[in-house]
Parts: sequence; C-alpha cells; structure tokens
Amino acid sequence: MVPTSPQDVQPALTARRQLWLYVALFALILLLGAAAYIQTILPLLIAGAIVAISFFQALSFRALFLLLLLLFFLISPAIPVSEKHFSKPISAGGFFLQDAVLVLLFARALFDYFNASRTPTPFRPTRLEQIFALYVAVNLASAVYGALNGNTPTYLLGDVRDFLYFLLFWVYLHCFKSEDDLDFAFNALIAVGFIFAAISLADDLLIRNFVRYNSGISFLLVASTLALLSKIFTERLSIKKPLTFIMLLGMLAGLFITFTRGLYLGFVAGFFMMLLALGLKRSFKLVLTLGALVLGVLGVMLVLGISFDRVIAQATYRGSSALGDLDVSSAERILEVLAVLDELPNHWLFGKGAGATIAVYRFGDANVKEGIVDWWFIHNNYAQVLHKSGVIGLLCLLALWLGALSVAFRLFQRATSAVARQVLLSATGVLTAYMVTSLTSPVMTYLNTNFVSALLFASIVFFNRLERAPLRAHIRLC
Repeated sequence: MVPTSPQDVQPALTARRQLWLYVALFALILLLGAAAYIQTILPLLIAGAIVAISFFQALSFRALFLLLLLLFFLISPAIPVSEKHFSKPISAGGFFLQDAVLVLLFARALFDYFNASRTPTPFRPTRLEQIFALYVAVNLASAVYGALNGNTPTYLLGDVRDFLYFLLFWVYLHCFKSEDDLDFAFNALIAVGFIFAAISLADDLLIRNFVRYNSGISFLLVASTLALLSKIFTERLSIKKPLTFIMLLGMLAGLFITFTRGLYLGFVAGFFMMLLALGLKRSFKLVLTLGALVLGVLGVMLVLGISFDRVIAQATYRGSSALGDLDVSSAERILEVLAVLDELPNHWLFGKGAGATIAVYRFGDANVKEGIVDWWFIHNNYAQVLHKSGVIGLLCLLALWLGALSVAFRLFQRATSAVARQVLLSATGVLTAYMVTSLTSPVMTYLNTNFVSALLFASIVFFNRLERAPLRAHIRLC
C-alpha cells in the first residue's frame, strides 16, 4: 500500500529517536507548567494523560479534535467580565482547560510520528509550508526578543500560548490521512457552530430581551457558517431540506446578534469571494436564493415587532458616543492604531516582541478606568502584528494569508471530489473573512481563531500535496 502523503513516511524508531521523543515530551510538560504559572496538579494530570496515550493510545485524534472544539463552544476565553452571555474560562492561573487538550494533541502526533516504522522517501515541502515555517520562525524570534526586552511576563506567555494553537497546523498535517479526516473536521465545525448559534439565540431572545453579545467564539461561528454555505454551494447539502434550512437560518441569526466589530464586513467579503470562485452563472442563482432567505428573516423580525431602526442600530452601533456619531469602541480602535504608528519608528523592523504593550487612551468601562493605560490588546490585527513583530512579521503574515488564499482558489478550480471542493471553498471564504475582519479585530490573538486558521492552512496544504502526488493511496494512522 502506498502512503497518501510524504509525512506518512517515517524511519523506524531507534534509540536516538526515542531520546528525542522524550526530550520533546519533556519540553511540552515544561511549557505546560509555564503557561499554568507553575501550577502543580494540572501538569501532573496532563503528564499522566500523555503516558496513557503513549501506552494505550487511549484518545484518537478525532476525539481530541472534537473535544477541543467543544471546549471553545462551552468556554470562550475572549468574553470580558462585564459580559455574562457565557462563563469565563475554566482555568488555573493562566492555564485554560483547552490548553490540556492542546498538549494532548501535540503528544498524540509526536507518539504517532516517532512510533512509525516505514521506509523514508524524499520529500520537498510546498511553498505554503515554507512560508508558514518562516512565519513561525519570526514569531519565535519575537517571543525571545520580548523576553529579553523585559515585556510583561503575563502578556508574553499569553501571546506564546495563543500562537501554539496556530502550530496545530503540523498536527493536522500529520493526522490527516484521507479526505474523510478533513470531512469529519469540517462537519464537526459546522455542527458545533450551529449548537452555539442555537443556544445563543435562545438565551438572547428568552432571557436577555434581544440584546447583542460579545464573544470571541463569534469568529468560529463565521467559519462554521461559511463552511455550511460551501457545503450547500458544492451541492453536498440541499438548502431545500428542512434541517439544512434551519441550520443556516439559525447560524445567520446567531451572527446577527453579535457585535464583534468587522464581523459582518468580513463575513460578507468571504461570502462574495466564495461566489467569485464558483463563477457568475452559478453565483447568480445562489444570490437570489439567499436574498429571498434574508427577506424572509426580515419579515419575521417585523412580525415580532423588531423595527428596521433597531436592525440598523444592531448592525452599526455598539455603545455610548465619544464624539458626535463616533462611538467609544470605534474611537478607541482609531487611537490604538495611531499609537502604534507613533511608536513604529523606534522598532519598525522587528517590533517590540511578544507581550509588548503600548500607551493608549481609554474612555473607561466596567473593566478599565478612563485615561492613559498600558494596553496589550490592539484591535486592528495588522497593527497588532506590526507593533509586536515589526514590518518583517507583517510581511510574513500577509504572504502567508495571500499565498494560502491563492493556492486554495487555484486548487478549487481543479478539484473534482465533493469533499475537496467543499473544503477548499470553505478555506477561500473563511481566510478572506478573517483578513477583512482583521481591520477591526485582533484575529490572531484568539485561541479558537488560531485553531481554525491552522485547520484551514493544513487543509490547503493537504490537497496541494495530493495534487503533486495524485497516485498515492489513502491510509489512516490516527
């Protein structure tokens, strides 16, 4: 049987490779301890779980993937104290419960890799993998420089921990052995997104009197909704089926009640990028169908007594005014970007390093007092990367995003299988959505967004590798 991709080909386990396995696991446990601020119980539990995986293969990749996805659904780490829509993260110090599953995913991939016994074959990484490796190197350098620069340890560890979810890219590449694995991952993403939207709507309409909420998981909902649309567009699901219609309606409504800035614009941009990939003739019919759906939603809202004025207010206004019609949230985002640009000449090439902060004026809320504060969370993702990783980091990020988008678009035009078309169309739409949303939201600082981004990049590389070796058969190891 011929392996499906080059990562399936590994040499037999030797004493030297076994030593490196132990070194890698020891590094994982140390990293876990650092993220937990030297907590005792949780690292020991994770170490025990790693041992269980090594001897009994107790948890499969699919089980761990679904568990991590469900933890993002239940516990959003991006909800501020003033928001009560969902609970705060289950954590110990700076260690989230999600981080335990993250370490187990890396441990699972490590044991699979080192225990494989096959004959090695030459392998040349794709261009996208090379760009990804360069972006990782820049971020590692940023972390080291941040530590040497004396950046706040809490923020430094937070930035490093968030970035580790992006490194799941390599775990996915190792564990995706067939299109069925990708199909499972994207179906799980859609299902969990629908559950979150349904619970959000029920909570919002029955308890909170239809007020908008703020949650970092909204970015995951953007990805799951576009993935569902791609499933419909590639005719793997029919919008005429009641369940499909209910899921799409519920997820669109769930997106509507969020007030995460840039989310609407990003979603619409991703949607139209998918239509562009599909072609004008196919897109025209889809636009008419979805337009009729939107009109139906507005009609139901009017029947329920929700006026157009309220709809517009929901979509455009977030809080109290700072100056005229400019609300506080928008003003603070503008001030953050201006502060970054003001400091940029001092560290324009490599940035201030991971964990860097910047002096920004805040108008004050339940969590922050009014005035100049030392702020670490820059809402414009491009300004955030520019501040912490400099021009080099920003160029690497743009190269990674644009490179992945172009490869996904090209592969979609050539794809023949239903799964490949759906996954690549999803990647095209979601990457576009994240790039546009990055203008007003720090997409790369959310754990669940990095988790999804890693999935998108790995999916694109998976099909890119298959295109380069189309005769390889599919085998499953995870």
